[in-house]
Amino acid sequence: MHKIGVLAFAVALLVGTSVLSTSTVLAQTTQPDDKMALYTKYYEKRKGDAEEQKVAYELGQEFVKKYGADDDQYVKAVKKFLDKYDELERSNKFNAALGQKDYAKAFETGQQILEHQPENFGVMLQLVQAGYVSSTANNKNFNSQSMTIAKKALELMDANKVTDPAGMPSLDDARGYLNFAIGWFLHDSSPNEAVPILVKAINSSASYKANPTTYYLLGTSIINGEYSQQVKEYQEKYAGKDASPEQQALLDRINKTGERAVDAMARAVALCKPEQQKYRTDVLAQLTDIYKDLHKGSEEGLKELIDSVLSKPMP
Repeated sequence: MHKIGVLAFAVALLVGTSVLSTSTVLAQTTQPDDKMALYTKYYEKRKGDAEEQKVAYELGQEFVKKYGADDDQYVKAVKKFLDKYDELERSNKFNAALGQKDYAKAFETGQQILEHQPENFGVMLQLVQAGYVSSTANNKNFNSQSMTIAKKALELMDANKVTDPAGMPSLDDARGYLNFAIGWFLHDSSPNEAVPILVKAINSSASYKANPTTYYLLGTSIINGEYSQQVKEYQEKYAGKDASPEQQALLDRINKTGERAVDAMARAVALCKPEQQKYRTDVLAQLTDIYKDLHKGSEEGLKELIDSVLSKPMP
């Protein structure tokens, strides 16, 4: 969604809205004098700059209120102008809110745009981005809205209704980002749901296949979801009891799940760039703790795993 300045606003309305010419207005002698006087006043103002078009908008509203039931060529022309004016006003307010990082206002105006243009992919993507940025700053007020919008945007992509990636390098990158964002919104509250969606992000786009944060979220979601649930089940069923085939089977499942998490977090460490040293250090510390839990307190083999993990397929 591009910003539309004051001059562009006026030009857009002049170009994008069909009007009746002055000669046509004067030729319609059958119309009541007061109606044609108001229409002519509106028409002259709508040819002007942004301030005059604002006046034209107010006159147009008055015109439709008085004569809208006629539904003739004059009413249709005025209504088209009013719709275009409203659309550009919403767009300007939306872009201004994003520029000011006023995400509450951005979601308010963005939702208004989507009420009139429910398949506006560009606005959807911008709202998801705003929600993600806000969430990373520990403001999760927009997580639910953002996730709903992201899912709708993916539905449009699945239905082949999106041809413009709206600022993303490609449609694949847009798909990857939307899945990544949903995974982010879910990784704390519903880690089991986050796992397959993060895998989709990795498989959708080369950008997210090379993004360490995607793998970090995947690894921590596995640990906080499936792995934690399996450990809890093991403790409830087998803690302090003699070994059994069922106990061993569950223990094998736990180890296998843990190794999936280790693999994902090792990829996160391996993919970190030099300028991400602090992030790499933090992820490595968490990975080391998990690795040692699965290997009887030993770090042996961890460095080799990190060095070679990107050459192997994900488990």
